[in-house]
Amino acid sequence: MGRIGIFTQDFKFYHDVIYRLREWDLPFVSIEDPGQVPEDVSVVLSAGSDDLLPRQIRSDNPVRAIRMALPRLLNRYDFNSVVIGIDPGPRPGLAVTADRILTEAYECPDTLSVGKEVQDIADFYSYKSISIKIGNGDGPNRKEIIDHLEKTKIGITIVDETNTSMPHKIHDNALSAARIAFIEGNNYPLAVPKKFNRKDVYDKEFVTIRKLALSGRGNS
Repeated sequence: MGRIGIFTQDFKFYHDVIYRLREWDLPFVSIEDPGQVPEDVSVVLSAGSDDLLPRQIRSDNPVRAIRMALPRLLNRYDFNSVVIGIDPGPRPGLAVTADRILTEAYECPDTLSVGKEVQDIADFYSYKSISIKIGNGDGPNRKEIIDHLEKTKIGITIVDETNTSMPHKIHDNALSAARIAFIEGNNYPLAVPKKFNRKDVYDKEFVTIRKLALSGRGNS
């Protein structure tokens, strides 16, 4: 897995994109000379006003730029399938899997914000197909969320969320959403590691973009 390069004259973009890359724990390098881009740099992120470069994504939105860059880190231009998992509730969990790799998992502040979050994911990722899986719990909030998702015109499947919130001592809405995204057919076959903590449970239970980045980082 390659690194992400950053080349920009926009200080705000530089600061914001580095903050986000550290948050996602993705390998990156700052590029001072655009004529000397390291060979292991799969993609270069720049602001919209920056000069054009090979292997470059230009955007003034750092989250959009990173999401667009994810398949390039895996030597692809797009993903075959993106699945958005949603754990319904007053503070819904939301997770994204791309070709069975967990790329994001976080909690939304309220049901109203889910529609915009999902639309941003649909707009910023590169993929051939996209779908939504939402747990069958919390009927009132689930209905409200589905109502907000209608504008996205993305297909929605309601799945049995049994086991997605266990064990309670590590339960959080984002983790449940990740498990919901991975459900195929029946409910989630829970396999919790014997030793875990909230920081690393995702990497122990799933194949994550962070795990792939760390395993392929080498001396970066």
